[in-house]
Amino acid sequence: MATPVSPAAEPPALATPDRPSRPLSTWALLKAIPTNSLGVLDDQLFEELVVFRRYGLGGMQPACFVSDPAGVKQVLVDKFDNYPRVPTIRRLFEAEIGTGTLASEGETWRRHRRVATPSIDHRAVRGDTPAVIALAESGADRLARHYAGKKSVDIERFAQDLLARMLNQVATGGDERAMPVLKWLSTVPRKPRGVDIVPKPEWVSKLLVRRRLEGSKAEADAQLRALIAERLQPDYAGGQDLLWRLAHAEDRQTGVPFTAEEARDEAASIIAAGDATIRALTWIWYLLDLHRDVEARFHAELDEVVGTRPLVAEDFQKLPYVRQVLDEVMRLYPPIPVIVRKARAADVICGVKIPRGTIVTVAPFVIHRHRRLWGDPDRFDPERFAEGARVGRPRYAFIPFAAGPGVCPGATVAMTNLMASIVTLGRRFRFRLATTAPIVPFGGISLQPKGGLKVTVEVR
Repeated sequence: MATPVSPAAEPPALATPDRPSRPLSTWALLKAIPTNSLGVLDDQLFEELVVFRRYGLGGMQPACFVSDPAGVKQVLVDKFDNYPRVPTIRRLFEAEIGTGTLASEGETWRRHRRVATPSIDHRAVRGDTPAVIALAESGADRLARHYAGKKSVDIERFAQDLLARMLNQVATGGDERAMPVLKWLSTVPRKPRGVDIVPKPEWVSKLLVRRRLEGSKAEADAQLRALIAERLQPDYAGGQDLLWRLAHAEDRQTGVPFTAEEARDEAASIIAAGDATIRALTWIWYLLDLHRDVEARFHAELDEVVGTRPLVAEDFQKLPYVRQVLDEVMRLYPPIPVIVRKARAADVICGVKIPRGTIVTVAPFVIHRHRRLWGDPDRFDPERFAEGARVGRPRYAFIPFAAGPGVCPGATVAMTNLMASIVTLGRRFRFRLATTAPIVPFGGISLQPKGGLKVTVEVR
């Protein structure tokens, strides 16, 4: 192992959204959500593990913020069926994804999850890893040609293109015709508005979210359907990629296969879920530039284990410090910053009574920075994820891809793509911030730096 470098005496302050010192009023909260959902997370939430409040006229709407790991497990795992997605937010996904797991509930969700899971688990995608690594090398070559030692590049935009190509490799074997599909689904769902958060009857939720695709979205949807239809043809001679596996998937309990429409919806769901991983491939270079001691150790491990030889999938398991760095990046800037649910029936969470209809928020951005769960939580320290440091830490204190039955369906693919990208880029380059403007974390469906992240590229 590489010799650790002594840490800097004064760790730099990290980019974080403004944190209100007191809870926002209902009106202020509704105004803040479309601007930056992280801006509604006040200081009390980072101090107390379960916070119950009431919003709206006369306090009619109960709300509960749950950060206690036992409560997180109760909401996301043990009583998953009692805490479905807030209907209007779910319908934002449903408008474009249909019945896919990101948009459905109940038996429809269970069937999709049951049928689709074997198509996206680590065994199914293992064969794509060499091609994914080749795409990472190709991306690194583009950086070297066009940006190394020259003008700055928006590393978020670069990451978006690279990871879209990786996801397309898994989904279609790299068929370029599918790239408009990837571009479309990277925008799903649209940004929530204040009206989307306000509790309302289901029939009102339906009225507020249109189900019709138009323009380029309709064209991309038609392309996705055509790609699935090809894989159902008897004379199809292509590979057994994700779309093929979904098109031919069968329910293990009933033997009933997906319909073409169900395969389309689930493919859209899995591809849309992959967009959040772009952010980790953005934030890591920001954090490494601010922490040169960590960067030096990160590079030393890459040089020692991989060097200049071709990267292979087996190398990922031999890079424990690189994985620690990635985990710490996702702790501070989790791909899914906020998870919102609604109590179907009354419950009790960690001693707090939860009335029926309560909006229950499990926020990884809060949990991962909570003062009662992590020491010095706003400091970047990959040693938190060293093997011995994990002992005694609650399982649900770290949930970058959510947890339980609703865990991100593309998490396995995401981690493979991230490791391939980080290792390939990290052993060839250093990235330096190319802006003096404040870096502002923006919370929508995923967590991103507002306006992208400009960096310069140095060849190592």
